[in-house]
Amino acid sequence: MTTIRFPTGFNMTNYLGSGITSMVYLELSSNTVVKHPHQIEDEPAIEVERRIYERFQQHGGHEGLLKFYGTFESGIRLEYASKHGLRQFIQTHEIHTNQRLQWAQQVTSALAFVHSMNVVHADLTCGNISLDDSLHAKLLDFSGSSLDGSEPSVVVTASHKCPRADLKSTRADLFALGSTLYEIWTGKPPYVGLQEIEITNLFRQSKFPETKSLGPMGDIITGCWQGRFTSADNVGTHFA
Repeated sequence: MTTIRFPTGFNMTNYLGSGITSMVYLELSSNTVVKHPHQIEDEPAIEVERRIYERFQQHGGHEGLLKFYGTFESGIRLEYASKHGLRQFIQTHEIHTNQRLQWAQQVTSALAFVHSMNVVHADLTCGNISLDDSLHAKLLDFSGSSLDGSEPSVVVTASHKCPRADLKSTRADLFALGSTLYEIWTGKPPYVGLQEIEITNLFRQSKFPETKSLGPMGDIITGCWQGRFTSADNVGTHFA
């Protein structure tokens, strides 16, 4: 049985969540979180994330990303988004259309900044977006991302994976943005309930969920899937 490597001063009472390579702990005294690798072999992923956040910080950061407060032992310290995951929030609250539009704009703007830093997120979903006290969307989890053309280390869910693009390309991120906007707007991922292989086959045939009923946002979503946008900035210009 693997022993949990707690960062100094933390234990399971501080635990917020975990991923493939790390666990996240809340420090109430500073209202920040520490993201710490599970094991020594997971440290390279956190190192990539540290380098990415340092680059963001050096260029002024972005309001759609968590603030970076440096390293903590072999982990990193980040802003605490108190309302937690966007996906869970959407599923458990009544959401006004204006709020959905605000999230769509915030996520798209954050992604544009990320791409301008020569970073490809590679795993953009509502599961990797959190909300702060003011319900502002924060794109997070860059431990598996591509930095300066490096290979991503993520397993992308079929509902957000572009069948015809390299995972480390902005094209792949823009496709995932379409699926993320679809979930923000409808409350569920594309083709929810289908098997991964079924979704992949549909996307390979350019068969996408119906979006005409979603109005102008539907056209933006389909445009992301079809590759009609050249950048996240280009997507952002189409919001009403």
